[in-house]
Amino acid sequence: MYKKIINPKDELNYRLDSIENKYLINDSNRALGFFAATAGTIIPTQISSKDLCYYVVDGQININSEEKSFDLQKEELILIPHANPYDVHFKENAKVLFIRF
Repeated sequence: MYKKIINPKDELNYRLDSIENKYLINDSNRALGFFAATAGTIIPTQISSKDLCYYVVDGQININSEEKSFDLQKEELILIPHANPYDVHFKENAKVLFIRF
């Protein structure tokens, strides 16, 4: 299982008008991965059946839920409860670590 030390900043590159992602773990109950996107990219409203954690490795994003809007910058994280609709707006080029549990 332990193959190398991972630096999330180095795992992905930015692609214009696209979301780059990489999973380390991805099954129906859990996931661990990274995604990167350029400023202006939007992940449309989605709902997860599991709780999520987003940790901003680099850049700045905005997460909107039905109740509130959250601006996250480098080294900040947010927990998103399951069954809670949300969307993600990339305010800057950003790299994000996510965990679904």
